Amino acid sequence: MKYLLILNLTLLSLFSLLGCDSNFTQMDGSELRKRAYSCLVETSSTAAEIQVCENIQRECLRRQKAGQFDC
Repeated sequence: MKYLLILNLTLLSLFSLLGCDSNFTQMDGSELRKRAYSCLVETSSTAAEIQVCENIQRECLRRQKAGQFDC
């Protein structure tokens, strides 16, 4: 039973990594900034929320390297 739970969580994380990046690349800079700030001030996050916050940080870094300082 534990094996199935771990497998499902792993697959969910993988799909969120693959799917979320495209959503964040299309997100407006002000919305991305708000979401990045909420990730910084949040103290009790679930594993899925932590993964989303990591994707937001990755998108912020990608935009910074491209010269867009949205976050």
